[in-house]
Amino acid sequence: MTRLEYLKSPEMTPIRKNINSCAIIGYVIAALSIVLNLFVYNNPYGLIDCALIVICSLLIHLLQSRVAAIILTAYAALNVIVVTIQTGRLGGWWIALVGVYAIIYTFKFQSSWKKVKENGPVDINLPQ
Repeated sequence: MTRLEYLKSPEMTPIRKNINSCAIIGYVIAALSIVLNLFVYNNPYGLIDCALIVICSLLIHLLQSRVAAIILTAYAALNVIVVTIQTGRLGGWWIALVGVYAIIYTFKFQSSWKKVKENGPVDINLPQ
């Protein structure tokens, strides 16, 4: 069984759906950020922000990358701090939330995949 076949297996459905949801929300946030940065704030440097979010979201989506999830969360935390200091309001927290969920579910998938490689298929006992 390959990693991709295992990800598509019935027991991985909840984890796969959560990982995909995190990536899709990351794409939506990046798209909104592009629109806001270019057309509302007239800030072309905001495209760097969008590129980082899209790259991390792609890696989370396609490779279930724990590293990308951690980088996304760390960047989002820094972004929340900077936005809060600059504006005096809490901002940018959606991407931080997405990053935290991505960390949780990519780690669950990777640990389950490691167990499958070592021992064969296992039941991960996800709460309903």
